[in-house]
This record gives sequence, structure tokens and C-alpha cells, in this order.
Amino acid sequence: MTFTQLRILQAVARTGNMTRAAEELATTQSAVSHALRALESELGVALLVRGNQGVSLTAAGRAVCRRATLILTQAEALEQEVAAIRGQERGSLRVGVIPSANARLLPPILRRFAEAHPRVRLTVMEGSDHEVLEWLETGAADVATVSATAGAASLPAGAASLTAGEVSLPAGAVARPLAADRMLAVLPSGHELSVRPSLPVAELARHPFIMSTGGCEPLITAIARAAGVSLKCHYRVRDTGSILAMVAEGLGLSIVPELSLPARHTGVHAIPLEPGVERVILMALPADPLPTATAFADLATARHPASP
Repeated sequence: MTFTQLRILQAVARTGNMTRAAEELATTQSAVSHALRALESELGVALLVRGNQGVSLTAAGRAVCRRATLILTQAEALEQEVAAIRGQERGSLRVGVIPSANARLLPPILRRFAEAHPRVRLTVMEGSDHEVLEWLETGAADVATVSATAGAASLPAGAASLTAGEVSLPAGAVARPLAADRMLAVLPSGHELSVRPSLPVAELARHPFIMSTGGCEPLITAIARAAGVSLKCHYRVRDTGSILAMVAEGLGLSIVPELSLPARHTGVHAIPLEPGVERVILMALPADPLPTATAFADLATARHPASP
């Protein structure tokens, strides 16, 4: 059993595809397949179910992958700590981010971190809250941004479970406030409601609605439920740019986080909700973070210290 085999298993589990795993690891598909078959032979169990739609882990595969993540994380931590003792900081850092944080918050943080830690290899993976939290729990991401409704960030940073929308952080995870983000109603420019300074959700419920499936759906659903209304979801779209384009064409109204709006959003008008709803972007670390992950979180949240 080798670290290479374990890294390959982890990559295949994350991507669900031999080809994508090979591309991620800068190797060939045949090398990936050979390494996994050798690992299965050594362990005496099938780790993967191979099919036309890709590959998935067996029960044994999931158990081995969990252990592989622990082994690889500890090996990386050991290398980083020894390098730091030698004054030769190096290593890698995988950052899981939600789209709105990636668009507006992360670029300057990534630049400052790269300048301060030039020998650390940075990898950024974008996904929904659910995907990013899964990456954090499985070790696919070393540090991650997630969102929470306002008030959740006031819980102790070391709490075993912190609600993020309708998702909970893994036990033992640490979360620090990174930024506040208003939820806004978006309408076509010139819409009859665009003259309002703010907009009750009940007004949105009277029109066709374009639901964001990129991570905000649980929060939007909760907002509507709190207002006692049901949104008429005519469309379900993941990409914010696509949502804004559809709103501009008059296909419906929507609710998006302010941070996800581009600097220029032609054809749409954004209005605060009434009552106002704010989510908090959190920087989350696993229970036993890598030194580089802690350094990244420290830099990112320097102006937003964790709650006592």
C-alpha cells in the first residue's frame, strides 16, 4: 500500500470518474486503474463499482477512503511541520469555496496568502454549501467557506455543530465569521416593483420565481416559509449569471446573495428584502487542521476574529 494509491482512491472517490481523477493527479487513466486494482488485490476487497456512468465506492471502499484521508492528512501535516522547523515552509492547501465567496471575497485573500506563503501549492474547488461541507468532512478540502443565517456565527467557534443554512458542520469543526452578505430580490429593470426601497417576500410569491440551486435554496425556502408564502418556482438554475440573464429577460424574479452579484448587472434591479435577511460567510476548519489551513484562516479572518 502506498501514498500514491491512497491519493488516487481519494481523487476517484471525489470525482466519481477515472479520467477526471487522472487529469487532477497529472497521470494517465491506465495508471489510475492499475493502482486501484493493485490496492484492491492487496486488501482482498472490491473498493469500487465500475459502470458506464463512472465509478462509485463500495462499503469497503468508503471505509478505506475515510482511513486514507486521515493518513494523507496526517502525512501532509507532518511534512509541513518538519519543513517549518527547517525554515522551509512548503506543502499544499485545498480550499473549498461557495460561488459568492469565490467571486468577491477569495481573490484578494488568495493573493495575500500566496505572497506570504509562496511555497505552498494552492488549489481552489468551487461548490455548493453541501458539496463544500462534504469536502471538509472527507478531507478533500483542508479549509472551506460556508454560509449561515445571521446569528449562527455568534455561537462559540469551537462548537461541535454550527448550523449553516440547513446544513451542520462536521463535529469538532471550527468556524470563524468572514463576511456578512445581504439577500436581495432581483427583478427586471423597469419592473413595477423596482421602485420599492425594499420588497416583502409575499410580493415575490405573486410572480414566477427562478430558484437558485447553487447553495442558497435552503435559505430561500426558509425565508419564504417564515413569510408564510410558497414561491412559484418556474425554473431551477445553479449559476448566478444564468439567473440574472433570465430575470433580465422577464422570465421571473429571484433572490440572490449580494456578494454573488457582478459589479455590473445590466437589465436587472436588486432590492433588499423586507424584513432584511443577512447571511454570514464563515471560514471553517476541520477538527485537526493542517498548519497551512490555520494560517490561511488566520489571514482571511484577521479583521473578523472568532467569537469567544
